[in-house]
Amino acid sequence: MGKKIYKLLSILLIIFITINQVSIVTTMAESSTETINSFLDIEINRNEVAPGEQFYLRVTGNPDQLDEMTIEKSDDLIEGEIKEVSNRERLYVYHSEHSGRYDLTARVAGLRSNTVSIVIKDLENRLSTFSNDMNISETTETYKFKTEEKMNIYNSDIGISATHPSLMSRNTQTLTGYVQGGAGDILEVNGELVVRVPRASIGSIASISVTAADNSPLMPLAFYQEGIDVVFPFTFDYEGLEEAAHFYTFSIMFEVATFHSHGVEPDNPYNVSLSYAGRTVDTEFSILPITLSKPIFSKLYYGSRENDGQGSFGNLQIDGQEVTNNNKFILTINYDGSQKDGVVVTDVLPKGTTLAPNPSTWNATGGTNTISGGVRIAEVINPGEAGNSFNYVTEEFVNKVSFNRDTNTLVVDFGNLSEDQAYIIEYALEVTDVDLFNEGRQEDGFSRNQASMTYNNQIINQTYRLRIPESNLPAISLRKSVDKNVINLNENELIYTLHVSKFSGTINQLVIEDELEEGMYFVEFLSDIPSYIDTDVNNKNIRFSANKEITGPLNFTLSFKVNVENYIVGDQITNFATLVSEEGRLNTSIVNTKKIDGRIKVIKTDDSSRRLEGARFAILNSEGEVIQTGTTGKNGTFLSEPLPIGKYQIHEIKAPEGYQVDTSSRDVFINENSIEKTTLTIENILVTGGVILTKIDSESGEVLKGAVFELQDQAGETLQTELITGSDGKIKLEGLAPGEYQLVETQSPTGYEKDSTPIKFTIEREKKTAVELKKENQLIPGVVVLTKVDAQNEKPLQGAVFELQDQAGETLQTELITGSDGKIKLERLGPGEYQLVETQAPVGYELDKTPRLFEIDKEKVTSVTLTKKNSKLVNSELNEDSMNKNLPKTGEVFVRQVLFIALGSLLVLISLRYIKKNTKFFG
Repeated sequence: MGKKIYKLLSILLIIFITINQVSIVTTMAESSTETINSFLDIEINRNEVAPGEQFYLRVTGNPDQLDEMTIEKSDDLIEGEIKEVSNRERLYVYHSEHSGRYDLTARVAGLRSNTVSIVIKDLENRLSTFSNDMNISETTETYKFKTEEKMNIYNSDIGISATHPSLMSRNTQTLTGYVQGGAGDILEVNGELVVRVPRASIGSIASISVTAADNSPLMPLAFYQEGIDVVFPFTFDYEGLEEAAHFYTFSIMFEVATFHSHGVEPDNPYNVSLSYAGRTVDTEFSILPITLSKPIFSKLYYGSRENDGQGSFGNLQIDGQEVTNNNKFILTINYDGSQKDGVVVTDVLPKGTTLAPNPSTWNATGGTNTISGGVRIAEVINPGEAGNSFNYVTEEFVNKVSFNRDTNTLVVDFGNLSEDQAYIIEYALEVTDVDLFNEGRQEDGFSRNQASMTYNNQIINQTYRLRIPESNLPAISLRKSVDKNVINLNENELIYTLHVSKFSGTINQLVIEDELEEGMYFVEFLSDIPSYIDTDVNNKNIRFSANKEITGPLNFTLSFKVNVENYIVGDQITNFATLVSEEGRLNTSIVNTKKIDGRIKVIKTDDSSRRLEGARFAILNSEGEVIQTGTTGKNGTFLSEPLPIGKYQIHEIKAPEGYQVDTSSRDVFINENSIEKTTLTIENILVTGGVILTKIDSESGEVLKGAVFELQDQAGETLQTELITGSDGKIKLEGLAPGEYQLVETQSPTGYEKDSTPIKFTIEREKKTAVELKKENQLIPGVVVLTKVDAQNEKPLQGAVFELQDQAGETLQTELITGSDGKIKLERLGPGEYQLVETQAPVGYELDKTPRLFEIDKEKVTSVTLTKKNSKLVNSELNEDSMNKNLPKTGEVFVRQVLFIALGSLLVLISLRYIKKNTKFFG
């Protein structure tokens, strides 16, 4: 019994232990799953950067966690682009203008990641630390900063870094390098300092800019391509080197090459090397491809950006530079490649901003001039595809772009677009009034840049959020503007305005100096100058100074007028001012005004380039209003008054005497590039005349076709040939200039005599009716020849008498007798049908009254030939055969008669003799 209980307890114990182990495994599995799902890790690609230099934070974790995650960091760290590498990995870009050590930690729903640190240190401190420690971290594959260990034989040092270890295609990369040493370290025998950059990493060669510090003995030479690299050589002003070691820095800026997703991949990373005195250091950077798309309309911001739960927003910079690289927008139009009618883009800028006059250029060919105060437009080839390209066509839109400064509204009218027309609009913002900008912020703390595109009675809206971070506000700013970016030939005055903004704090001393350029002189101060600012003019130096402390926030303007009549057309009038305060010197951006010639010159000529007096023209503006009229003088020209920038049309409203009015219009564009008057040559067409010649029969008046003429001038010079009368007997000539002419017959109509006598006529000025002429032709008379022949032997028969009758049998001529040749010839017969009727046969022949019909055809010039046969008379007892045998031949009658008489006489004599003999015998 005890054994049975023991066995039972043992079995229960085994079951308990098994269940317990299964529970432990299940718990561990659940714990493991929870740990995997809650994984969150961050790493940083740099341990140390310079102020303004970017660094990357890589975050890996669960996709849901990444969507809800926030980064704990100092406000001094400005967040830029966020790139989603995969659904479990994101890349954040940061930079800061402030030195110090900063920690970053990712947090989501109570879960914290590890903490990483970044040290931001100015370049000199970094280089000093580098020289002492020779230890710079290389923690990622996308960025390196290397330098070789210093060789004992040299005291000089070199280094180079890329501002952007990774950047998007088309963005600007800056390579910053240095050499450290003194006159005893940097020697001519060491040769040139050389930087090599892969050509495949550089976009446009034209975008390259190489600079060294002002007054530095380090001097850049001309760069060139060698193999697969672009080589940037530097030399030194060896006499300018100081004995003590100094840092000599340089920068190389360029737009990186363009790569597109699903296209050619960038060959990342691109290695950049710096070599000097037998040593080489290098750095590298990577280029991210652009994701291609084909939207109907989009608004893209190229500037400092951050992301929040609502998406991307822009941090406006208070730039003040001559070329604005920040705060830039690109609007894309018709990338989807469909036909659109009535395309108009409207963009409303935030309050407190305006168009920057000279935004940095996109990667486009063509002229880079701006219109409407800072707008460029480029045509896009193959939009949204790899291998697309851009070409500036801004000048074509001079009359289609407007910017209303009162409403801060930019309007671009594209009209109707075909499937193969796509464009971008390019501009940048300039902050003019921070307080006004902030007043326009909505509840979420952002102002809006609102754009829309209307087409086919539809509308697409695009809005982008903007703010000005406190960290971007200087203590004081100074901006300069001019009332006209373009002045015309007849304009001689400009108004300059200085915009002063004290954002915070108090300044005890404030002075603004404005040095006028040679060629301009001061006219007067305007009334906007506040009482706490004193003014002074000393020659060309204009000076404003505060007579009390200036405490922010405070905004005020200072305006003055200058005369610029000494400038000529094509000159660029420039000016800037300098603010001098306890905080240092601050230059404004340079403002430019270009002097143009806005006149239009019209030259009026005929088709032989002879200038014509008396043509009157009207000039219409873009609204169709007549703003000027004028008439060409003896030299055939009309010169307008100077016209403002815009589109105009030239209409001829009266032609010179004897010429037709040209009803077509000519478009003329006056723009920033009109540095000489716009000249048009307009040809006038004479009011020409015409002539109509009718060819007729001189007797009947019937029209005659087929007559050939040539047109000659008054001197007999041939102008036109082969002019042939048609079925209506007419020749019609048009477009004859006023003058004397003649028509000469070169070939008559068939059946008519040619008359080469010139037919003279005159084309009179401004007479629009044709001259009508008639030319008669004499008919060539018809001829008929009738031959009368013997029916048997066809011998001609003389003495046959005929009469000529018309077709109706009416007698026209009588007693027409065949001659010895058997012929009758009749001449000067008019066209028609006739008949010859025999009225008396030749002797010995039968009369044949059968009419012999014939026709005289005027289309034929040959004679009509007829033959009429007659038969001889026949005796009643003789048949035809005996007659043929016994009848004498022609010419034998007389001989036979002589013989008959002789024979008869002989018989009479014989008879008489016989009678005589018998009388004697009987008698």
